[in-house]
Amino acid sequence: MRHPVRHRILQCHRWTGLSLGLIMVLIAVTGAGMVFRPQLDPIINRDQLRVTACHARLPLDALIANAHAANPQGGALTYIRLYSATDSVARIRFSDDKWVNVNPCSGAVLGQDDRYGGLFGTLALLHSLRFVANGNLIAGALTLALIVMLILGGLVVWWSGTRYSGRKPSFRAYPQQLHKTIAPYASLILLTSALTGLPQAFEWCRNGIYLLTGSPLPASVTQSVTPTGAQRLPTEFIWQRALSLLPQASQAQLHFSGKPGDAVDIRLVGSDAPHAQAFSYLTLNPYTGQVLHFTPYAKNSLGEKIYLWALSLHYGWVAGWFGQLLLLAGALSVPVLAYTGISSYLSRRYKLPAGKRLLLRVNKKTVEAEGVCSFELVDPAGKRLPPFSPGAHIDVYLRAGLVRQYSLCNDPRERHRYLIAVLRTPDSRGGSQAMHDDFEEGSALEIGTPRNHFQLAPRAQRSLLIAGGIGITPILSMAEQLTNTGADFSMHYCSRSLQRTAFHNRINSAAYAQRVRFHFSDGMLSQRVDLQTLLADPDPATHLYVCGPAGFMDAVIDTAKSHGWCDSRLHREYFSAALNNSDSDVEFDIKLASTGKIYRVAKDKTAAAALSEAGVQIPTMCEQGVCGTCLTRVLDGEPDHRDRFLSEADRMKNDLFLPCCSRSNSATLVLDL
Repeated sequence: MRHPVRHRILQCHRWTGLSLGLIMVLIAVTGAGMVFRPQLDPIINRDQLRVTACHARLPLDALIANAHAANPQGGALTYIRLYSATDSVARIRFSDDKWVNVNPCSGAVLGQDDRYGGLFGTLALLHSLRFVANGNLIAGALTLALIVMLILGGLVVWWSGTRYSGRKPSFRAYPQQLHKTIAPYASLILLTSALTGLPQAFEWCRNGIYLLTGSPLPASVTQSVTPTGAQRLPTEFIWQRALSLLPQASQAQLHFSGKPGDAVDIRLVGSDAPHAQAFSYLTLNPYTGQVLHFTPYAKNSLGEKIYLWALSLHYGWVAGWFGQLLLLAGALSVPVLAYTGISSYLSRRYKLPAGKRLLLRVNKKTVEAEGVCSFELVDPAGKRLPPFSPGAHIDVYLRAGLVRQYSLCNDPRERHRYLIAVLRTPDSRGGSQAMHDDFEEGSALEIGTPRNHFQLAPRAQRSLLIAGGIGITPILSMAEQLTNTGADFSMHYCSRSLQRTAFHNRINSAAYAQRVRFHFSDGMLSQRVDLQTLLADPDPATHLYVCGPAGFMDAVIDTAKSHGWCDSRLHREYFSAALNNSDSDVEFDIKLASTGKIYRVAKDKTAAAALSEAGVQIPTMCEQGVCGTCLTRVLDGEPDHRDRFLSEADRMKNDLFLPCCSRSNSATLVLDL
C-alpha cells in the first residue's frame, strides 16, 4: 500500500480512537463486566435469584397474583421468565419495567429490581447507552465506527506497515509495540463481537441477514381475534400447552403485549439446544389455547439461525467458559489499546520523556585498565534498583545537558548496584572527560532506567561473544547471564595490550574463565584474533554478539557474512559512530503529517536541529544515530540513512528515519509527527 493512502487510513484510525475512544472504552468495559453475568448474578443476588430445590411449582396465576400484590402500581403483565433448574426463581415483569422475583414453590416474593437496576442492570444500561435518547442506535453507530475505522482500519495499517526487525526503538517503544502486538489478536474477537452486535442495534442489519440467506423476514406479533364473551385462559394452561410442544424446555420467555386482543408469544430453549439463544417460537391464542404458530429451533430459517447464533456469540454464550474468557479478553483489550494508542500519539505530539530518571551515588570508582574507570552506582537510600537484562545500557546525564549511554557490565541478577565502565578518549566530545574528571566516590549521578537494544536471543543454542576494547562492558553481563543459565558459549576479548584490558582480573577469576580467550594487537602475531578461522564454518545454532569500535565490529560482521553467517544470527552494539557529513549535502524539506507544516533543513544542520529551532522537539540522546531514541516513522520520501541503529532490512524499507544524523535523498520527507 502506498504511504499516502496508508497515512490517510492511519489518521482516520487515530482520530476515531481519540474522539470516540472513551465511549468505546465504556461500552467495552461494561460489556466485560457482563460476560459472566449468568454465573455471577445468582451468587451476588442469591437471596432473590436462588431458592431451595423446588419440585412442585405453584400455578403461574398464583405467582403472578403474588407478584402483582407486591407491585400493585406495576401495571399490566408483560413478561415471565421460567427456568427448568429446580433452584431458580420465576421472574415476572410488569409494564413499569420492574422484575418481581417469586419462589415458584411457596409463592413468596423474594424481592424486586428494576430492569436496569442493580450491578448488572446498570452495566447493561451503560453498555447499550440507554441513559440517552436513542442510545441503542448511538451504540450501533459507534459499533460501525469501531468496525470500519478502528478494527478494519487498524488491521490495514498494521498489515501494510513494516514492523521493526531486530532491535526495537527505545523512545515510546513500549506502548506502541504493545499496541501493535495486542491489536491483531484482539481485533478478531472485537470484530466478531461488534458484527454480532449490529443486528440488535439496527433492524436493517437483521433484515439484511434474512435477505442474504433468502429467508423470510420475521413476522410481527400475531393478532388473535377475541371470541364474543370469551375470557382469557389461565396463564398456567398456556404454559402447559407450551410444554406439551417442547417438554424438555430449559428456559422460557412468555411475552404479553398488554393489549386485550393480542396473542401470547413464547420463546423456548430446549435442553438439547446448541446454544443459549437457540429459540423455538410459539404463538398461542390466550382465549382458546389454539396454536397460531410454532417453529421448533431445528426448523427455523437459515437467516433466523444465523441471527440467533450472532446473539449467543455477542454475549459469549458459546463454547462455555472458553467462549466467555475469550470475549472477556477481547473486551478488556479495548482499554489497553486505548491507553497504548493514546499514549503513543501523545508521546509523538507532546514529546513525553522516554522514562523516569534515577539519582544515584557513585559508591566506588576503580581504575580497571589504562584509561578505563569503572563506576559502581547505588541508591543513596539503599533501595533496590530497577532490573536490567544482559546487554542493557543506561543514559547518564552529565554537565550542561550532555547525555551519554554506557552499558551495564555487572551480573543482571544484582539489584543493589549498577556497574559501568568509561574509556577516556582523546577525541571525546565531553562525555568520557566529564565522567573521569567530574565524578568521584560519593558524587551524585543522574541516570535513566535501563534500556536494551542488544539482547541475547532467547532460543539460541550457543553464543559466540566477541569484544573489542571497551566493548567488553555489555559482553560481561552476557557472559554472567549465560553462565547463570548453564548455556553454551565462548568469548573472545580483543584489546591493544594487557595494560589496556579492562576487567582482566575479574574475568580470570570468574566461573566462565575457561571459556575466554584474550587477544592483544600489540603483541605477537599469534596473540591476535584470527577472524577468518574463528568465523569459518558457521554453526546454524550459534548466535554471534560483537561490541567495540565501529571498525572492529565492521570487520567482524563483514567476515562473518563472507563465511555465510545470516543476518538474523549477527548482533552488534555501537557506542558511537563517525558523523557522516559531506560537502555534497544539500538542503531538503521536512513536512509534519499532523500539521502539514514544512520546515527547511540547511545543508550544515541536522533534521533534529532544524526542527528544534522551529519549536518541534524530538528527544535525542547520542546525536550519532546509535541509540535509536529519535527514531521517527517516514510516511513519504526517501531517507538518506547515516545511522548505525537500523539494520539493512530496515533501511531498505525507507519508513524509518533518525533525524539526529540522517538526511534525505528526496526533496521532501513526510514524517509521522
